[in-house]
Amino acid sequence: MKPYLLVDFGSTYTKMTAVDLDGPAVLGTAAAPTTVDDGLINGYSEALRQLTAKTGPLKFRKKLACSSAAGGLRMVAVGLVPELTVEAAKLAALGAGARVTGVYGYELTAEEVTEITGLEPDLILLAGGTDGGNRETLIHNARQLAGSRLEAPVIIAGNKNAAPEAEDLLRQAGKPCHRVPNVLPELGRLDIEPAQKAIREVFLERLVRAKGLDRVEREIDGITMPTPAAVLAAACCLAGGDGRTPGLGELLLVDV
Repeated sequence: MKPYLLVDFGSTYTKMTAVDLDGPAVLGTAAAPTTVDDGLINGYSEALRQLTAKTGPLKFRKKLACSSAAGGLRMVAVGLVPELTVEAAKLAALGAGARVTGVYGYELTAEEVTEITGLEPDLILLAGGTDGGNRETLIHNARQLAGSRLEAPVIIAGNKNAAPEAEDLLRQAGKPCHRVPNVLPELGRLDIEPAQKAIREVFLERLVRAKGLDRVEREIDGITMPTPAAVLAAACCLAGGDGRTPGLGELLLVDV
């Protein structure tokens, strides 16, 4: 038998499933209320106690987890054309643990920066301009954010010809930032995967650990991804297969 423990630290419940990869078979499931305030460890321990009562003691080869215990990242998107920014931001947030709470286009005004500050975002997606296109808007908006009181990390995903300068402005102001390839390298073509990856990393670093998952990580083999990303990965595997077993083909998955 090759037992694995799979854990989902949800905002309401901590859910566990023990599986045998040799079977393959589900050995048992359990759930307990998530205990965010005490670092999640009590909810984890209670769920594990319930699971062990069903399965008996198991020596797990690995204990893997995903988490949405901190809730979704509040993300503000800033770009050149609002309609394009909305589409790119929503697709980038999909499955990455973020939700778009504000979208701003063109050059940011001082009033808009104040409004963004009031939204208290966990993350800012700074886009704007196709590669080789408009440079001024991205640089202006980076300068506005650099001079603000905002402390949220900024993911720069705009015109590659302006992104390095935008990054320099933010870093010189002490703002945490990550530069990734343009989400809209040319009109009609989106490239969102690098931005999605950066959003997932910020989710795990900033929100998950802020809620105490670093404490419970000592009991497991790591928080691999946000729960929405895990659901998306499972859907892709179910549709496309895993390289050894063919998938079901195109499907619609509803995550309630």
